Amino acid sequence: MKSPGKILSCKFIGRIVSGWIVVCLIAGCSSGEDEIDAPPAQTPQIIVMYAPGGLGDQGYNDCILTGVQNFKKTYFGKVEIYQYSPGSLEQAERLVSDWLSLPGSDIPALFIVASNEYEQLLTSQLAEKSLTSNKRILFFESDNPARLPVTTFRMSMYGASYLAGVTAACCMENTGKDALVLLAHPADKVIATAEAGFRDGFTSVDPAVKVNTEYLADDWSGYISAPLAYQRMRMWAESYGFIYPVAGGSNQGIYRYTRENEESPFTAGMDIDQSGLSRKITGSMIKHIDMVVYNYMESWLKTGELPESATLGIESGYIDWVLSRSYSQYSTYVDAARDAAIKKEETEL
Repeated sequence: MKSPGKILSCKFIGRIVSGWIVVCLIAGCSSGEDEIDAPPAQTPQIIVMYAPGGLGDQGYNDCILTGVQNFKKTYFGKVEIYQYSPGSLEQAERLVSDWLSLPGSDIPALFIVASNEYEQLLTSQLAEKSLTSNKRILFFESDNPARLPVTTFRMSMYGASYLAGVTAACCMENTGKDALVLLAHPADKVIATAEAGFRDGFTSVDPAVKVNTEYLADDWSGYISAPLAYQRMRMWAESYGFIYPVAGGSNQGIYRYTRENEESPFTAGMDIDQSGLSRKITGSMIKHIDMVVYNYMESWLKTGELPESATLGIESGYIDWVLSRSYSQYSTYVDAARDAAIKKEETEL
């Protein structure tokens, strides 16, 4: 795995920026009409489209932003970068349609679709408009079931979640409560692997405890519903001894509740090391998505092509489960379960 050199802290970026304000501070920001104009110079062009409402989540999307900004810093003057944070799927569809409608040219152009929430949108647009020879698309977190002419990658959360489940079972010993996997919405197959991994890891230690699953919403809004997650915590805290939240920015509602209420369930950080947000965070699923996006962009800029589509698990070094310092006593159990997590994840890939 190639390191992109100096990496700014994703956590730091997440604390100083949020939502649409982020995009408006970035050079090459979209106009109020969200229209894509052809670049003024004969230089390669990269467009990054984040998940709807995703920036400012102090996790996955902010970490992508870190990777893009690091790349921009390294290759300043050699590439034009435009970044967009659509407020709705309709805005995103217009961005993709406008870009696909641009005529072919000698300018290498890359569109980074940084969320699998856009899969249906991308499928419908590419059915109507073909990619010209100078255009490439990098699509995040998809196995590309429609066989679109794009490059994809997916970060498998199964293995890291398996280790999180082992940790949760150790923490909950003798509590007499069940565990909860909280997902953003039921249609996201990527986060479903996190549920399966956590459940399998937990039951490998304590098969007697029930692991339930709940969803925050029916669509992508489940990733931006921190107030709703906070409200439901009062009820969940009575029934569950551990909450494994895979819900993007909504997780902040969970962490806030655990900070304000001493008798709260144990929980887990997502995407970056979030152990500093609550004493109840036993560990964090770390995703080095900043390095992934940096490496894909660098390969495209240097060769004109993207690397092969791939699924990245814990053996890739891009994703892992890392215990918080206050819960280091469980490291023996986590280390002992790592081989099983890797083998089981291989069957999922």
